[in-house]
Amino acid sequence: MGVVAGATATQQLAQLPAAPWLISLSIVLAGLLLVPCLRFVGGMLLGFLLSCLAAWQVIDDRLPAEFEGEPQEFSARVIDFPAAAGAALRLVVEPLERPDLPRRVRLSWYDAGESPRIGEHWQFAVRLRAPRGFANPQGFDYEAWLFRQRIGATGYIVSGKRSADQPVAGLTLVLRRHFLDRVHALFPDDAARAVLTAITIGARQNISREQWEKYARSGTSHLMAISGLHVGLAAAGLYLLLRIVAAPFAAGRNIRDLAVLGAAIGAGVYALLSGLAVPAQRALLMVMLISTAMLLRRQLGLERILALACLAVFSFNPLSLLAAGFQLSFLAVAVLLWSAARISPVRSHHALINRLVRPLVRLSLLQFALLFGLLPLTVLHFGRIAWLAPFINLLVLPVFNLCTVPLALAAFALDGPLQEAGDFLLQVSYQSIRLVLRLVDIGAALPFAELSTLPMQGPMLVVLWACALWALLPPGFPGRYLAWLAAFSVILYRPPAPPAGCVDIQVLDVGQGLSAVARTRTRIAVFDTGPAFRSGSDTAALVLIPYLETLGIRRVDTLIVSHADLDHAGGVDSLLKQLPVNEILYGESLSLSNDVTAVQAACHSGMSWQWDGVDFQLLHPDPEYLRRRGNNASCVLEIRAGDQRVLLTGDIESAVEHRLVAQGLLKPVELVVVPHHGSRTSSSSGFVAALAPRTAVVSAGFDNRWGFPRPEVTARWRQQGGRLVTTAASGAVSQRFCESGGQYPIVEQRRMFRRYWHAAN
Repeated sequence: MGVVAGATATQQLAQLPAAPWLISLSIVLAGLLLVPCLRFVGGMLLGFLLSCLAAWQVIDDRLPAEFEGEPQEFSARVIDFPAAAGAALRLVVEPLERPDLPRRVRLSWYDAGESPRIGEHWQFAVRLRAPRGFANPQGFDYEAWLFRQRIGATGYIVSGKRSADQPVAGLTLVLRRHFLDRVHALFPDDAARAVLTAITIGARQNISREQWEKYARSGTSHLMAISGLHVGLAAAGLYLLLRIVAAPFAAGRNIRDLAVLGAAIGAGVYALLSGLAVPAQRALLMVMLISTAMLLRRQLGLERILALACLAVFSFNPLSLLAAGFQLSFLAVAVLLWSAARISPVRSHHALINRLVRPLVRLSLLQFALLFGLLPLTVLHFGRIAWLAPFINLLVLPVFNLCTVPLALAAFALDGPLQEAGDFLLQVSYQSIRLVLRLVDIGAALPFAELSTLPMQGPMLVVLWACALWALLPPGFPGRYLAWLAAFSVILYRPPAPPAGCVDIQVLDVGQGLSAVARTRTRIAVFDTGPAFRSGSDTAALVLIPYLETLGIRRVDTLIVSHADLDHAGGVDSLLKQLPVNEILYGESLSLSNDVTAVQAACHSGMSWQWDGVDFQLLHPDPEYLRRRGNNASCVLEIRAGDQRVLLTGDIESAVEHRLVAQGLLKPVELVVVPHHGSRTSSSSGFVAALAPRTAVVSAGFDNRWGFPRPEVTARWRQQGGRLVTTAASGAVSQRFCESGGQYPIVEQRRMFRRYWHAAN
């Protein structure tokens, strides 16, 4: 626990300690471990040091700056199953004979003519960049994910060809590829086949995002990929099988040790075939420790076994502590061990009822203990409570545990001359998965199958962890049922909205594009939705919608699409599919589906409305520009709270800027979104002087190919004495403005919430 606490503290650092500090702390650690009463503190320091050393290894392995964006050619080995993402193929490769490149690189290949296979060697021509992602409030931390995977560069493939000389693949790799081909030949490309390959060889790449979402809603995600449960089932099943098979030949011999040894070996083989994810590592280590204790005739408590496994997994890969899989896997077992010793169902006077009903009641109570015990982590990581999970798991667990997994593993073993029998078992396992998925579909489709929660902050974090009291405290303990009140508080929690007369402006980090949100006390306006990508995703799905959901927003009052360029309107379809929108204003006509119910109108100067004491007015386009297309058709929105003004400009260029100045429509503003991402065709001197902003925000992608914002544009804005910030360097930028005046601080997401794994600006 001390090691985990120290490692957890490391994850709060914005910058890692330098080498001299680490050396000094190592000397202190040696002293602490020698003093018994200080060993817990020593454990904390040990966890801190191991985390820092592992983190420095990953940071030092990142792509050198001189290779950023430059063409590179190298031979590489594919080290994971390729995954399709829209028009792109995602590969994780290991460059060969290139020590100047990172050891692991993640690549996208658009319109790939031939799909590489895991273990193959290919010759690639690529363009690389150092790991970097969007930085938005409560958004997915892509950089943290890459960091945990030890990926030192990302990029895209320009061209690639399979190397003529392919290495002799290892046995594990051959078995995984052969089984994947075997399953693909037997079954159609559907959800059941994707689950079958995931639970046998850890090939999860064919499980779609929609399917994962469905499994998360029903609380069955842990079943759909190799988890510690599957490894434990494999060990237990093999142990029983060996005991049964060897019984006729025992002749008085002790066959238990043989069964224990066989179960441990079988669990090890299964974990290796699965790819050794953290939950599989945890289960394998626990099986090995239990087996060793049984062979040595030693008593070893399950709590100590769990702690030793945790320490071993962490020591092997300290960065695994960052992953939700590590935290949930170990906490789930801890909750089960803790609760199993305290749950005592009521005993009946009838022996038959005791034998049949008590195990079912016990299993049900353990499922509810898991729901409450894991609730804090599921809320923090996923923002949801799958309250139907205990009921659905009670239905699907028997099918999965007694049929699906054992038959799939038996089918894997029955190959070669016995493949026909193995294929029959695969058919039965496949059909059992289809049955399970039907139950999951029914559960996920039920109203309120899950309860969404909003990000917890401050005192609410204490309330959140109080939800685990029901699982951790024994029955009858005073205050135990406060867990129910805590759970209701978490479900009902909503972050405070701006006061009346105030507006919160959030310019989101969407790369090379624009998306901004204006929120008053009861209303929400979205200005542009950011770009779409060739992979099929867009920043509305990746950034805008998750941000709105963290605010508890379930409806957009007004969507303003400044113009039809893909970097501003690329996410419109995703937003309209996910959230209802009352009104759409646009600078250029949009191609929307016929089922859109929102009121649609073209922007024109003079349009205005008021929400909660905050005024909104469109300054452009005027009648002369209403039928024009392109950048100068962009809607220009002024938001006014008292004397404080904000200006959102789209991609207008100098011609429109001159008209706005000549018409006297521009007044000094507190914040302006710089037109056209800081291009040299915009931000004319008169326009900049008329606005004289305190803060100018450039929404542009990091190291974009156009060089936005241009140096001369940057100089003009800074000459006005205000502050210039870019979403590329600062991430999302937000500020509150109120009619009562006063200065609220500007919040720059990347600067204020930086962690050591984030790229330096």
